[in-house]
Amino acid sequence: MRSLLDEIKYISDNFGPRIAGSEADGKTIKYLEQRFHSFSKDVSTESFPVVGRSLQYLIIFLVYGYFFSVIAYVFLAPLSLGLAITMLIVYYLARFQDKNLVNLLVKKTETSNVIAKFEPKGEKKLTIIFSGHHDSAFHMPLFEKKLKQIVLIQNGALLGIVMLVIASIWKTIFMITDVVGFLEIVRYNIGSLQVVWLLLPDLFFLLAFIGLFLGFYFLANMVTKTPLIGANDNLTSVVILLGLGEYLKKNPPNNLEVYLVSFGAEEPGLNGSKFFVDKRKNELVGSININFETVGSGQLGVIEIEKDNNVVHDSKLVKFIQDVGEKNGYKLPAMKIHYGNTDAGSFSKRKLVATTIFGYGKNDVFDLWHSTEDIPDNLNSKILEDAFNLTIHVLKEFEKIEEDWF
Repeated sequence: MRSLLDEIKYISDNFGPRIAGSEADGKTIKYLEQRFHSFSKDVSTESFPVVGRSLQYLIIFLVYGYFFSVIAYVFLAPLSLGLAITMLIVYYLARFQDKNLVNLLVKKTETSNVIAKFEPKGEKKLTIIFSGHHDSAFHMPLFEKKLKQIVLIQNGALLGIVMLVIASIWKTIFMITDVVGFLEIVRYNIGSLQVVWLLLPDLFFLLAFIGLFLGFYFLANMVTKTPLIGANDNLTSVVILLGLGEYLKKNPPNNLEVYLVSFGAEEPGLNGSKFFVDKRKNELVGSININFETVGSGQLGVIEIEKDNNVVHDSKLVKFIQDVGEKNGYKLPAMKIHYGNTDAGSFSKRKLVATTIFGYGKNDVFDLWHSTEDIPDNLNSKILEDAFNLTIHVLKEFEKIEEDWF
């Protein structure tokens, strides 16, 4: 078998950027299926529809919806109110309910999860699912420019939409009732349209107008058409899975049922892991997911909380991995990441036991994240090997467990 880093170089050189649903993504899936077959008799793929630029389309929709609602406020406050509320609902459903309504407007392609399964030699005591994702992202310059301020920029734009809702409600009431006391500043006509500026509502509108600039800045620095190689994010996870497959072929588990799963379409919104979990809701009860993300650069850690989408991972599992690491010379802090999410979140959101082992850099987020610098030459082979060796130690410690984990 090639070294882990050489395997990453091979996939990068032969398939290039792997945007979900693209031709390169499809070729990578076939390659992984072939490789999985080399160490397991039980290999399968499961296909599902995907919009490769789903996240980009969502951002474009929200920012331009915000723009048109600001324009509408000047002439027709009720229309502005309706548009602003629609933007907030679309954002909430996409971010917290896994329902990106913008995808209904866009043509879909297809991608797949690739799954290898290993049955235990003896009685099954526990099911472990090791996972990562094979698709790559588009360049997002904001992660290179203003990583520390990214939450402030995003939330500032969202707060601007909230301010627009407040201003539009206030101005709509004025339009309907023409109540005296709103402190009208000026009233004038543009053709047949009458424009009325009010003191208090329009102070909120000013805040909304400032938020719109933040929205366009976010759009300009998050939405590009430049696909990335994604060596760290997340071919590092793929080669960990391939290494585990080779190890399990030579060392079949005694009492563990082990899944190796390379998810498709992580970048557009964790689509592959959501599909995998939702398809097996009952089957996965009592299983454990250990996910890998960007483990070829920075420092290794374990994610306990993903604040951006309100995900709390299993504290017992986090502590277990930390203890195994410390026992074998690896110090892995439990991290609360402020931005970004991982496939383990698809498990934790559905009350399953999961966490992510990741490599983090400055500001405690994924290293080389969505950057043009995310190429094989910038990876650290020692960190990658450490992540793999740690995983073997974790696997061995799970084999030793006598009591019921749950």
